[in-house]
Amino acid sequence: MKTGTHRDTGAALGGVAYLRQRLSDVINTPLGSLVGRREFGSRMHELLDRNVNEAFHMNAYVLLAEAINNPANGLEDFKLKEMQIERLGDAHYGLTIMGFLDDGNPVTMEGLQYG
Repeated sequence: MKTGTHRDTGAALGGVAYLRQRLSDVINTPLGSLVGRREFGSRMHELLDRNVNEAFHMNAYVLLAEAINNPANGLEDFKLKEMQIERLGDAHYGLTIMGFLDDGNPVTMEGLQYG
């Protein structure tokens, strides 16, 4: 597992907590919006004003898998297995992401928010 810095406190962060922070950063950064790193981010912003139905859930899973598998996002230590998304309000969504760490251990991250 990678280690890094907590975005708010500057403290050292590692393990699942750091993975959670990295996933949140990727999900909430529109692809192409960082001037120095155009390949970083996701296309999740394309879903903001869509109806939440079966097609929405499928599109969200595809866009999330695309972001996780993008080498520029640095998430090669996580493999997506399942995702649940729920609408929390106008343009706000809650995500539960399940998958496996690079050592094969399962991990579930609840309460990730987008929007």
